[in-house]
Amino acid sequence: MTRIEINQGWTFQKQNGSGPETVDLPHTWYTDENQYRGTAIYRKTVAAPACECLLLEIGAADHTVSAFAGGVEIGTHKGGYSRIRFTIPPTCIRDGKIALELRVDNAPTEDVSPLAGDFTVFGGLTRPAALLACGKDHWDYLYYGTDGVIVRTDMDESGDGILQLEPHAVVSGDSAVRYTLTDPDGTVALRFDGSATASEVRRIPAPHLWNGRKDPALYTLTAELLVHGVVVDEASWKTGFRKIRMDPDEGFFLNEKHLHIRGAAIHQDFAGCYSAVTEQEIDRNFALIQEVGANALRLSHYQHPPYTYDRCDRDGYVVWAEIPMLKMTENPALQENAASQLTELILQNIHHPSICFWGVQNEIGMFRDAPPIHEAVRKLVQICNDLDPSRIAACANLNTVKSRSGLNHLTPMVGYNIYFGWYYGKMGDYDSFLDNMHRDLPETALGISEYGVDCAAWLHAEEPVVKDYSEDFQALWHETVYPIINAKPYLWGSFIWNMFDFSSSRRNEGGQKFINAKGLVTFDRQICKDAFYYYKARWSGEPFLYIRERRFEKRCRDSLDIKVFTNLPAAVLHLPDGTCRCGENNGNGGIVFPDVPLQDGDNAFTVTAEKDGQAFSDTVTFIKVSEPEPSYTLPDSGAGQTVKNWFLDEDIDTDAYYSLRNTAQEIMDSPEAYAVLKQYAPGLCRVLERGVIPLGLSMKSIFSRETPEGLDLQALNGDLMRIVK
Repeated sequence: MTRIEINQGWTFQKQNGSGPETVDLPHTWYTDENQYRGTAIYRKTVAAPACECLLLEIGAADHTVSAFAGGVEIGTHKGGYSRIRFTIPPTCIRDGKIALELRVDNAPTEDVSPLAGDFTVFGGLTRPAALLACGKDHWDYLYYGTDGVIVRTDMDESGDGILQLEPHAVVSGDSAVRYTLTDPDGTVALRFDGSATASEVRRIPAPHLWNGRKDPALYTLTAELLVHGVVVDEASWKTGFRKIRMDPDEGFFLNEKHLHIRGAAIHQDFAGCYSAVTEQEIDRNFALIQEVGANALRLSHYQHPPYTYDRCDRDGYVVWAEIPMLKMTENPALQENAASQLTELILQNIHHPSICFWGVQNEIGMFRDAPPIHEAVRKLVQICNDLDPSRIAACANLNTVKSRSGLNHLTPMVGYNIYFGWYYGKMGDYDSFLDNMHRDLPETALGISEYGVDCAAWLHAEEPVVKDYSEDFQALWHETVYPIINAKPYLWGSFIWNMFDFSSSRRNEGGQKFINAKGLVTFDRQICKDAFYYYKARWSGEPFLYIRERRFEKRCRDSLDIKVFTNLPAAVLHLPDGTCRCGENNGNGGIVFPDVPLQDGDNAFTVTAEKDGQAFSDTVTFIKVSEPEPSYTLPDSGAGQTVKNWFLDEDIDTDAYYSLRNTAQEIMDSPEAYAVLKQYAPGLCRVLERGVIPLGLSMKSIFSRETPEGLDLQALNGDLMRIVK
């Protein structure tokens, strides 16, 4: 097979008439100013190579595509994140050229995931495209977009590697496959001829293990397709051998060594190019991920670019890969699409040793938590088990999903997306929540799949509080919450939400439009927020000093605490008056020098330390001012005012009685409780029955957004609390 890149000079036009313009791939039509959801057409005429079989490859089309060649439809695909291939028939070639037309549509649908989600569905041809020129006999590149051989690796109890090879080829005569496996040092570990139509299994004695960040050892597998003894096609993959397992009481094990997951979740987008990222943007991401010291990544909420998985393999990150299943319905077409996207995700990426977990759903309980939905998820789990029994199926639930929910009994690994101290409750609530979940789900491996808070790097507060969106509250929140999570030995670990700020076209929050600002790093990757350095202090082995609050430059006070994030045991603070103070690490990533006086005007502070003969230092200037700097705060953020609702009795036993803390689904599932709700809010009930509002939200949350005029919430809650579950 010969690959011919066709990324330059496409003509692009939206169906609504704007354009045309000339673009290169990857490309998205999304901008914050024009969030078009509809059809757009890409056209390009290409020279037809001389070959017996010609395929069109599209790296990804967000989120459906119909492809035409020479005016003839050659295929459609539903799903915006996986690799797509179509056959171009010879009849579509005219005068040695092919007129390609790709109709890409990102309009909302009811049968293609994602139906919902706090991220942008951008639209476009967001990854490169190519022609694949093949001979009559070739690897079957149409088999779920793979390269012809499904490469599975595993380990047996004796410590030997198991290599399973499942070939898919288009052949017309006597055929075979010559497999060559090269070890990480470049030495041939295995070479043999096998069948082109049947799977082969080989044992690799004591392989060099892929061992995460410590030693991400990779093997290279080459598969040559032979027909009548002649090589007609060839493909290769990087792969590796490792053993993984989960324990409900002890967490995750890689190669029989416990590995506490210190992870971050990432989306694929980047300021300026949005979802049309290249290797340059991905490399920038990995430089920052390496700096912070993470050992795992949750590649949310969809299949990511192939280069991202390659980097995870090469750099040694344990990966949670997933499909964009954020709202499950009983629509058979949607369930079929979910199965298709999951199959593509697994088969296109099964050779990557970094991938340890297949995620089948994220927060679908927000919309409906009921047996028909559980059964649909169970079928997705079965696909994981059938296609790849060596890996672990996983799901991510939100806080309203109770331990008894069927969503907690479908996968051996469960993550919770929980935001105590931000959307609800207090930071310390993580402690009892996690212990109670572990008690109620003793056979399930539990961890935190999302946790974090929004902040804008230019907002600051002397006394940070919830929802002031300050950089200081974000740092305080993580300093408080992460030690609670880290102290639970039964957790497999956690994934910060999020490593980077990312695009969310529905948002207008915290002084920023169209951004989810929970990242440790800004959308343009130019600013590492203070919380980034907290995790660097907790996770990284690279010695460093970092004086926090450096963007909180203007201070209206006589003294302040100088706070330093560091993984060094001690440091010295040098004051503007020439005096020094010594400080020791508090064990939570920092050193605090309390009550340091400020002089009028500029105050330059330097902190120094030494380790193994190497000197470290950092300097920051704070300016004493007479009035608080107004640009540091949002005038109408509602800071500190959204934690408690007056109408709820905080001492009510919600396990025994109904209340407004129950989800809409739980209220609707109880005829008696639902009758009470209908009595007080019949209009809302009609909305709930139409499925407009996520049924996984608590009634408290629903009413906090909009309370029907004249509704007595306290009386409604009181009547619900009379109903025994």
